[in-house]
Amino acid sequence: MIKKFLKKITNNLGLKLLAVVVAVALWLLVINYDDPVIMNSYSGIQVEILHPEALTDQNKVYEVLDETDVVDVTIEGKRSVIDSLNKENIRATADMTQMTDVNTLTIDFSTNKNDNQLESIVGDHSVVRLAIENRKEKHLPIEVEVTGTPMEGYIVGDVTTNQNTVRISGPESVVDTIASAKCNVSVSGRSSDISSTADIVLFDKNGNEVEHENLTTNISSINVNISILEQKAVDIIYSMSGVPAEGYAVDGDLQADRTAVVLAGRSSVMETMNNLVIPSEVLSVDGKSEEFTVQIDINDYLPSGVQLVSQDGSDFNGIVNVYISIVPLVDKTFDVPVDNITLLDVPEGYDAKILTDGGDEDDDDGKGYVSLTTVAVEHYYDGVYPFGIKGEVDIDGYFQSANTDPAEGIYRIKVDFALPEGISARTVTYVDVRLTEKEN
Repeated sequence: MIKKFLKKITNNLGLKLLAVVVAVALWLLVINYDDPVIMNSYSGIQVEILHPEALTDQNKVYEVLDETDVVDVTIEGKRSVIDSLNKENIRATADMTQMTDVNTLTIDFSTNKNDNQLESIVGDHSVVRLAIENRKEKHLPIEVEVTGTPMEGYIVGDVTTNQNTVRISGPESVVDTIASAKCNVSVSGRSSDISSTADIVLFDKNGNEVEHENLTTNISSINVNISILEQKAVDIIYSMSGVPAEGYAVDGDLQADRTAVVLAGRSSVMETMNNLVIPSEVLSVDGKSEEFTVQIDINDYLPSGVQLVSQDGSDFNGIVNVYISIVPLVDKTFDVPVDNITLLDVPEGYDAKILTDGGDEDDDDGKGYVSLTTVAVEHYYDGVYPFGIKGEVDIDGYFQSANTDPAEGIYRIKVDFALPEGISARTVTYVDVRLTEKEN
């Protein structure tokens, strides 16, 4: 039985083996026909830099050259495997710890799906090329540039920020080119305060904006507050205090090189701001015996929240010079004609006459004058003559102050002279007045 079976198996053994080989070949052919090996390309794969701290910990920065951190990848494998992949499944990495002496990183390719079933995976280039340099930090003040013009009658006041410096970090060659950090705020047409957020922009010395992917700042923007102030023109009020040295006087009004200024402040303050008063003690003439000039800083006398406004491009900074002339006094005596003196309020029933010599009006030796000594600055006497000086004697006022009734007799009564401006009497002048009853 066994012999029969063996004979059956070995009968036409060659043909049977051939049949098996053909069957296997056909099976492989069908399999490969249904799921062939193909290639597919994926563009724009970003290379992930691994362990960048290996360089940054050395206080260095790197820059990828020629976009070598972006690669096109070609994958070969079974159709069924390839069809299951998309761009997101492909990973390209470069390890910073493996950097070569020529500053390149080898790119490793893989997929996060069916990686072990791929025939091959390659890129259009195999390395990331780097430029390496030292990292540098720089601190710069933040400049706020105010652009535009507020509403007419208003100006820009104080500009304040919540930060006034920015820390810049990046490649030394780039950081060295940065000359300023600025932000911009417009005040066009504004009549009220502004509170705004402004971005910080970096510039080189030529005013060109500086940008670089490896530049970093500790802040990217700041809060800016700008006050908008109302303008108003006001007069400056000057006054003097004190008394010059004996024998001297102030000659004329003080002279200031500015009598009005333009001020700015909040509307509520400017409403009541009609003039600017300089305290009189600032312009003291006490004990002075010669001309002098006082330099005043207007800013010292401005109310809180009010500031000086320069007009028409002038460089006026608030300094005003005030000149005061101090000159000697001059005594001068005038013989005033008696006829220039008027007797006022002669009591009813009496006659009155000024006596000029010893009380006898009929024996005056030709004298008809009253001596008046005056004091003044020299030039005030120009054009002043005795016959132009008038005086008055108040008879009724004399008796009232003496609390007595009129009666015949001779009375010594004060003369009130009307002197020109700037001239005053050195002493009080008296005249003898005879009072006689009228005959019926």
